[in-house]
Amino acid sequence: MKLIFFGAGYCSKFILKSLERFDEIICTHNSELSSQPFDKRLRIKRMIFTEFLKNRNSLLSGVTHLLNSIPPIEKKDLVLDLLKKTENKYFNKLKWLGYLSSTSVYGDHSGKWVDEYTKPNPKTIRGKIRKKIEDSYYKLFKENKIPIHIFRLPGIYGPKRSAVEKLLKGNNLVIKKPNQFFSRIYVEDISSAIIKSMKNPTPGEIFNITDDNPCSSEEVTIYAAKLLKIKNLTFIDINSPKINKITKDFYRDNKRVSNKKIKKILGWTPKFESYKLGLKEILDNINGKDSANNSLS
Repeated sequence: MKLIFFGAGYCSKFILKSLERFDEIICTHNSELSSQPFDKRLRIKRMIFTEFLKNRNSLLSGVTHLLNSIPPIEKKDLVLDLLKKTENKYFNKLKWLGYLSSTSVYGDHSGKWVDEYTKPNPKTIRGKIRKKIEDSYYKLFKENKIPIHIFRLPGIYGPKRSAVEKLLKGNNLVIKKPNQFFSRIYVEDISSAIIKSMKNPTPGEIFNITDDNPCSSEEVTIYAAKLLKIKNLTFIDINSPKINKITKDFYRDNKRVSNKKIKKILGWTPKFESYKLGLKEILDNINGKDSANNSLS
């Protein structure tokens, strides 16, 4: 059992520490190596992606599981290019290949529900690039029998990346847009879904990994402020000239993303089914750490 994790960033910390032992795990990074406390236990080898490319044939040999979380760079997918340049013989033991894509491929649906059977119609540049890359991966599955699994992720939140930390840092700005829906997922739930899939390969399938409670970002921030007992929120309309183009572009897509397919096929259920459970967990962890620090001082 050999796993190669391309783009071992935020999500990888939660996926890797929950893995059962592999015989070999290789993680690639963009420019700086970032080791974790569990590296020694799992015998993880980390390297810069360009270093991997120099020795790709020997490193890919015998790989059984491959996960790619590297976002598109200059409209291209680095791992896809690597796969196309590598002979099929190096993948003769490959059982599972996962690609972390984005729900941006669906485009705008005016707040309606979408699922994996909804025809993608991306409106943003980011969504169009993701859809193009997805199509290329699926072509590899059809033509080369590479066991592709595509996972469409919405907004990812978790420890150090949530509305709680945002407010604690003094950023109390709340964007208002009536009837706006976003889906989201707690990072720990991404981990459990990926591991479920690794254990139960379904080549060629596309899965949404989302929680059960799509809602506005405004609702999430207001709840986080309630938990923190913060009252001085600053509300601003999405059409305000103070809002930059990137943020306005992000708000163009309005949809609720269904997770029924992955629940049915893989038997996966999010532990944090709504943002309320996720934010409470984050705040409890922060308070727990603070208490521990105080007891040591």
